[in-house]
Amino acid sequence: MINKDIFNNPYFTLSQVATFFKDKKSALVYISRWLKNKSIIKIRNWIYISSDKFLEYSLKWKLSVYSEFISTNLVYTPSYLSLEYVLFENNILTENVYNFTLISTNKTAKFKNKLWNFVYKSIKKDYFNNYEVISFEWFTIYKASVEKALFDYFYFKRWIIWEKSYFEELRLNLNDFNFKKFEEIVVKFNNKKLIKVLKFLKLINNK
Repeated sequence: MINKDIFNNPYFTLSQVATFFKDKKSALVYISRWLKNKSIIKIRNWIYISSDKFLEYSLKWKLSVYSEFISTNLVYTPSYLSLEYVLFENNILTENVYNFTLISTNKTAKFKNKLWNFVYKSIKKDYFNNYEVISFEWFTIYKASVEKALFDYFYFKRWIIWEKSYFEELRLNLNDFNFKKFEEIVVKFNNKKLIKVLKFLKLINNK
C-alpha cells in the first residue's frame, strides 16, 4: 500500500510513488487515476502536488511563494526569477504580468499547465548572476535584484530605437530605482547595448 504521507509533502515525484509498487508502469496507473479525479495537480512531467496541499498553501497565503519555489527549483534548473515578473513585482512595469519569467543557462523553454505559465530565457553563464537567494520557512527561491531584472529585460530586447521617445513610451516607473546599482551591473558586464540603455534612462529620469 502507498504511504499517504507522500501527499502531505510540498511535492512528490513518479519515482517516489513507484517505490510503493513493483515498477513505474504500475505507479503511472495510479497517477493517471489521481489526475483524472483531480486529487493531485501536475507541476511538470513526473512532478506533482496533492490538491489538498495546494489548497492549504492557497488558504495560508503561501501560493505565491510556493509558485516561485517550484519555478526555480523544480520546473527548469538552474534558473532565477527576473525580467517582467520581478519588474512588475517592484512596480517598474505597470502592466500586469501573467507569466513567471525566468533566466536560465539552459536553452529557452516554456512550460504551461492549468495553473502556471513559466517562461525561461537562455543567457550566457557569465551573465547568470546578481540574483538573491531568498528563504521562506523551508522554501528557497532564486530571484534577481530589481536592477539585474531591468538589465535582463533590456538585454533580451532585440529592437531598440535609440531615441529618447522610445524609452519614454516604455513608461517605466523609475522614480525610486537605484541607478547606481544598475550602473554597477552595466559597468561590470561592459555590455555596449546596456551602456546606451543606461544613458537614455538617465536622460529621461534626469539622473
